[in-house]
Amino acid sequence: MVGRGVSIDRGKDSYDLIMSLLSLSEIQRRILISLAHIYPKAASGKQLITLIGYSGKAKSLYRGPLERLEMEELILVDRLTPRLHSIRVNHLHPLIGYLLELIQAHGNATMELYTQALEDGKSIDEEE
Repeated sequence: MVGRGVSIDRGKDSYDLIMSLLSLSEIQRRILISLAHIYPKAASGKQLITLIGYSGKAKSLYRGPLERLEMEELILVDRLTPRLHSIRVNHLHPLIGYLLELIQAHGNATMELYTQALEDGKSIDEEE
């Protein structure tokens, strides 16, 4: 065991997760963290924009931050219609799977905040 009950393997997973999150832009981190906290639910582009408090249009979100996250297989985007997309974290990605484990083990209150904000159509910043 290393440190506070973290195994060496989990310590490496934690390090890799932190470094991966740091390599993302602020908006990409907000997207990923938000989607992870509402998992297994998905969000539409409009819901995601509202949830993270993004001031731009959905089109610019799809062409930038979401495109990179999808390309890196961190999120899954289901194109239901040309204008309606369902966006969720890719739970099969090893680091995302680990993030989901951490959230489910230690983030119940925060999960409730994100889920309530999604259901109410509010920004997570309004809920805090």
